[in-house]
Amino acid sequence: MMIYVYIALIGIVAGMVKGISGFGSSLVTIPLLTMVLGVERISEIVVIMISFNVILNLLLVKENNALKLSGIKDFYLIVIFGAIFTLVGLYGLKNINEEVIIYIAASLIFVAILVLAYNLYLPNRIHLKPSILLQIIAGSLSGIGNGIASIDGPPVVFYLSVTNTDKEKFKGTLATHFLVMGIIGVIFMMFLNMYSMDILVNLLVMTVFTVIGLIAGMRISRKLDEKTFIIVVLVILLVLDVKMIFF
Repeated sequence: MMIYVYIALIGIVAGMVKGISGFGSSLVTIPLLTMVLGVERISEIVVIMISFNVILNLLLVKENNALKLSGIKDFYLIVIFGAIFTLVGLYGLKNINEEVIIYIAASLIFVAILVLAYNLYLPNRIHLKPSILLQIIAGSLSGIGNGIASIDGPPVVFYLSVTNTDKEKFKGTLATHFLVMGIIGVIFMMFLNMYSMDILVNLLVMTVFTVIGLIAGMRISRKLDEKTFIIVVLVILLVLDVKMIFF
């Protein structure tokens, strides 16, 4: 019974982080759930993460009115290749040894920390022209990260940053991408029979309490210095990532 209490607490923390900063639910939750459920259940953890992130992103889109389907036409290759390589990532999730998945997830989290730190402090240092090749690379890496560890954001965040995408389109494209990748991931996982009753029960607990945390986080974000909060989150993520590697 206590395991559900731990999952509920992790859900609240993940929801608050997502609600305040708009990112980080997967980055926070994967190391914490790995500590609670065990390394050997990493594939179940990723299934839970991909699934409940769909609900979180729907709520964020509604709260911020950020869904911009018209804007995605400029980044459609990211979505297409993200969808294709999500299946590749899920195949890897089903067939790769748990220890390898842990190291891949930890590496992706570390890359995410670097990208988020870059986006926070050096948003205008690198300038690249939008191109088909860059979109394909960003979409492919995003899809693999989504399928194997529910971490699909860093390649897209980096692409949008270095191509000087304006703030409104940046926000709308990112929200749309996260939502589309999550839905695609859930559909693929259903076809691959990756859901079990135990996963569904843990997913229900996680979702309910994450939504509570998300609502609280969105309210807190209106009064909080977001930059300071993100710095704190990045430090916590780094500690969790190190803990995850040496678990």
